[in-house]
Amino acid sequence: MKRIIPAGIALVVLIAASVAYAANTYTAQVQFSPNKAGTAKAPAAIGFTMNFKAGSSDANRAAPLSDVTAKLYGLVSNGKDFPICTLNQIATAKSDTGCKKGSEVATGAITSVLGFVSQPTAAGTPCNPFLHVYNGGQGKLVFFFVDGAFGTPHQCLNGAITTGHVGPWTGTIKASGKWMLLDIKVPTFVTYPLGPTAVDGSLLTLNLNWFKMSNKGKNVAYLQSVGCLNGKRPSSITFTASFNGKTQVDPVKGTPQRCTK
Repeated sequence: MKRIIPAGIALVVLIAASVAYAANTYTAQVQFSPNKAGTAKAPAAIGFTMNFKAGSSDANRAAPLSDVTAKLYGLVSNGKDFPICTLNQIATAKSDTGCKKGSEVATGAITSVLGFVSQPTAAGTPCNPFLHVYNGGQGKLVFFFVDGAFGTPHQCLNGAITTGHVGPWTGTIKASGKWMLLDIKVPTFVTYPLGPTAVDGSLLTLNLNWFKMSNKGKNVAYLQSVGCLNGKRPSSITFTASFNGKTQVDPVKGTPQRCTK
């Protein structure tokens, strides 16, 4: 049986006040390719890569995240025009191998660690899965952890977590004015795969590639650019973590990337 580390991204809703996590630190970068400006009447197909790094302000592991939100200028998504793979489909099969071709919209590599909830100062065990993202319909996304690079099984916790042990979860992707908002909220069953008092995870890095993909029959791309701001495309990523009985929200602005005609 294939083995994965579905808690590798380690997104969490609440951390008990007795767990002494310090403040998290983050870096984030979004790279668009190709970065054509496009217009509402003549949109341009586009893809992009999101790179995150998370750490701690002291020697502890980074506190687990509860939410990651991306704000990207001038983009729209067209999930209604592409094949769909639903949460129920993946959850029932405990696998994403049956998802329709063309329904996968992003994939990425994760590095992270799992550690005991009661021991935030411990280094933790490396967990490095891949994350697959599927089109769940207009405005909907489905996230699922799979084996790591080149199909290499990752046996975190001596194989205590296997494929399908932690199910898929949903996110949203929608327009808000001239911005596209991408919101990843992950339930506690992903963060705590062995229960809320056992282990949690801390994200170290995530490299997530959103595909430039088109439906030639409908002459539309899954992601399209309909404009830039003063010749550039601004973006930002907001990280939310809960620890020591409080919530830390950190917006990180990306360097605006110059658009082409």
